[in-house]
Amino acid sequence: ISESEGAQFVEPEVTREQQVIAEVARRRDAAETKRKSDAIFDRFDADGDGYLNFDELRALGLATGGELPHPAFVAICEELGAAPHRGVTKSLLLTMYTDAGLGDAHRDYNLIFS
Repeated sequence: ISESEGAQFVEPEVTREQQVIAEVARRRDAAETKRKSDAIFDRFDADGDGYLNFDELRALGLATGGELPHPAFVAICEELGAAPHRGVTKSLLLTMYTDAGLGDAHRDYNLIFS
């Protein structure tokens, strides 16, 4: 950091290093979120068909302190582009935790596996 006429300037090398550190942390967090989401999916996909159907996703909700009425399940499936008669795939569960903001994979993982 240098000062010029009362203003502070950050050297370009410092800014780039900070950006790289932030990107590494973001990617590490994204990988950890995916790992936890996948573990949660595997725990609740009771029939092993690759989908969390209503009963399975409801069990996940109950295990983490929530409730999932069937109309809410249908609405979630429709929002994610999933067929309600099949349910949510592993990748869509991750989408629920990340892009859709429907839960917190880290919190749920800790509740389920602790």
